[in-house]
Amino acid sequence: MDFSSRLDALKKRREGPSSSISMEAFDTVTGTASNREFRKSLFESVQESDGVKYAFVAMSAVDADDTAISIQEGERVASSLSKSLASEGIHVDTKLQGSVGLDVHIKGYSDVDMLVLVKDTILIQSPRVEPSRYCSPPDSRPMKTIVGDLRARAEIILPKNFPAVDVNVNGPKSIALEGGSLQRKIDIVPAAWYHTTAYQTSRLEHDKAVKIFNKTDQSFIVNYPFLNRKTINDADALVGGNIKRVVRLLKTLQSDSDYLAIRNINSFDVLSIAYDLRDNLNIPAYQQLGLVDVLRERLQFLMENKAYRDSMSTPDLTRKVFDNENKIEALTLLYLECNDLADSLVREISPYLGRYNKEVLFNKSLVQ
Repeated sequence: MDFSSRLDALKKRREGPSSSISMEAFDTVTGTASNREFRKSLFESVQESDGVKYAFVAMSAVDADDTAISIQEGERVASSLSKSLASEGIHVDTKLQGSVGLDVHIKGYSDVDMLVLVKDTILIQSPRVEPSRYCSPPDSRPMKTIVGDLRARAEIILPKNFPAVDVNVNGPKSIALEGGSLQRKIDIVPAAWYHTTAYQTSRLEHDKAVKIFNKTDQSFIVNYPFLNRKTINDADALVGGNIKRVVRLLKTLQSDSDYLAIRNINSFDVLSIAYDLRDNLNIPAYQQLGLVDVLRERLQFLMENKAYRDSMSTPDLTRKVFDNENKIEALTLLYLECNDLADSLVREISPYLGRYNKEVLFNKSLVQ
C-alpha cells in the first residue's frame, strides 16, 4: 500500500477546496486561522511513519471548527427556506441528519443533510396510544400532496434565495445546493413528521420518526434519524469512541480505493457494520491501531458466513444491511483493502518479521 500517496489524499480531503477564497471564507466564519493550524498539528502531531499516521488520521474526527462550519451552512440554507415558506403560509421544522450530525464524516467539507418537515400536519402510527391527544389537521389534503407542495415551493424558492448557487432539483429525495456563497454542499430533504407508537408512549424526541418524500413516485420512505443517532452515540460512548473510528476508517478505505464497486456499500451500511462489531471494540485509545485488525477479521467473517451476514440489520432495524448482491462484491473489496492496510502496517512497523502478526498492531502504542 502506497502510504505516501494515501496520506496526501487524506490531507486533501480534510483540508477541502484549496482556493484562497475558500480558506478566507473559513476564517471569516470561525474568526480565527485555527483551521489551517489544526490540520498541520493533526498530521504532524503523530511522530510515526506514514502508514501509522494514515491509519490514525483516517480514524480521527474532522476538526470541530470545520464540522461547525458544515452545521452552520446547513442551518443557514434551511433557515432561509423556512422564512420564505412562512411568508407563503407554510410552516416547517428543520433538523440536521446524516454523518455530519453523528461526527462520522471524513471530509471537512462533507455534504450536509437538512430535513425540512411540515410542521402543522403530522402522520400518526396506528393504533394511537391516546387518540384524544391529536386534533384534526389544519390541512385536510393527503400528506403526499402537502409534502409534494412543500417540495415544489422549495424548488422555486431556493434558486431565488441563493442565485449564485447551483441548485439541482432532479434528485428524488433531496434538493442539492452547491457552489456560490456556500462553503459546503447542502441537501434539503422534504419530509413529514411520523409519530410512532413508541413516541406516542414515551414522548421522547429520539422516538420521533420521519417520512421522506420521494418525488419520483410520490411515495414516502420511513426514516429514524434521531433514534439512529442516539443508538450509535450511546453504543460508541461505551467503547470509547471506537465505533465512530471504525466508521471513519471504512469510509476512508472506500474513498481511497481504485475500485468503484466498493461504494455499493453505502454510508448507512458502513455504520451498521461498525455498530454490529461493537462488542469487539473495547480497545484503549492508545492501542487503536488494533482496530484495523478487528475490522479485518470481521469483514472476513462476514464474507464467509452467509447466514450471519443475511441476518444483519441496520441499527434502527428498518432493513437488512446486505439486501442486494452488489453489496457482497463491495464487502469483498472492503476486506481486501482492509487486509492490505493491516498487512502493510505490520510490514512497516516490523519489517523483519516476515509474516503477518496482528499482535504487532495491538502492541503498537501511538506516539503524539
